[in-house]
Amino acid sequence: MGISGLLPSLKSIQINKHLSEFSGQTLAVDAYVWLHRGIFTCPTELATGKTTTKYVDYAMHRVRLLRHHKIQPYIVFDGGPLPAKKGTEAERKQRRDENLAKANALAVQGKHTQAREYYVKCVDVTPQMAFQLIKALRAEGVPYVVAPYEADAQMAYLERIGLVDGIITEDSDLLVFGCRNVLFKLDSVSSTITSISRADFGSVTATEGGISLHGWSDSQFRAMAILSGCDYLPSIPGVGLKTAWTLLRKHKTADQVIRALRLEGKKAVPRGYLEAYKLAEKVFLHQRVYCPLDEKLVSLIEIPQDELWDSKQEAYIGG
Repeated sequence: MGISGLLPSLKSIQINKHLSEFSGQTLAVDAYVWLHRGIFTCPTELATGKTTTKYVDYAMHRVRLLRHHKIQPYIVFDGGPLPAKKGTEAERKQRRDENLAKANALAVQGKHTQAREYYVKCVDVTPQMAFQLIKALRAEGVPYVVAPYEADAQMAYLERIGLVDGIITEDSDLLVFGCRNVLFKLDSVSSTITSISRADFGSVTATEGGISLHGWSDSQFRAMAILSGCDYLPSIPGVGLKTAWTLLRKHKTADQVIRALRLEGKKAVPRGYLEAYKLAEKVFLHQRVYCPLDEKLVSLIEIPQDELWDSKQEAYIGG
C-alpha cells in the first residue's frame, strides 16, 4: 500500500496541524482506510462470522469529529477491482487465507490472544461492510461516492476539479496521483493531522542521505515512485526509492534509466519491463473515475487525442 520509503523521505515538509485549521473546507476521505482501522476493534467477531458494527462506529466517530471542526467530509469508497492490481490482490488474498488458518488453529487450542493477532491479518473490508457504512452516512446526510475502481484516483479527481480541498488517507500513492494537499495520521484524541503540501516539494533536500526534489517535475516524481515499486508494477530487483532517485538524476527519464540498467547488466531487468512501466504510468495518469458534476465515467486526466491506445491499455486503466 503506497510507495515504500516515500513518506519518511518527505519528513522535512510534514506539518502537524489541528483540525480547526481546516474549518470551512471539504476533505475527501478514503473510506476503506477508516474501515480497515475499524477492523482492529473487532477482528475476531468478523473472522468468525459474528455480527458487529464496531467498524462503522469507528468510521462515524471520525466523520463527526471532522464535522465538529466545521469540516465537510466527502467519503470515497473503492469500487470494482482494477485489472492493473490483479497480481497484488491475489498475493494479499493468499496471505489472508494463510493467516485465517493459523488463527483458527490457535483458537482451537484455546490460545485466543495469539489467535487474535492472526485474525487481524486475515480480515478484509467487504462490500457488505462498506454498505453498512454507507447506510450510516446516508442517515446523517454525509456526501459520499463509490469510485468505479480505486478510491485513490477518484479522490485525486475530486481535488483536481475543485470539489474537495484536500484528502485524508494513509496511502502515499495519492502524492503520485498528483494530489496537492494530502493529510495523514489523523489523531482523534488530539484532533491533529499531518499535512503534506505538494507546493513544498521543492524544499525537500538530500540531507542525511535522503532525496532532493528541488527542480523536479511531476513526471520525474512519478517516474521515481513507479521505478521504486508500486501496486501496479514491482520494482527491478535492487531498485528502491533512493536508487530510483539517483538513477533519474543521472539519466533524466525512466526510458533512459531502464536502457542504462540493461546495458550495465548489474541488475536483472525483467523481460517486458519498459512496456509494463508505461502501462503503470497510464494508470496513475488516466485511470477511470466518476465525475459527479457530469454524472459519467471519465479519465483522471483526459487522454490526448493523438495518443493511440489498444484494448489492453484501455482494460488496464479500467476501460
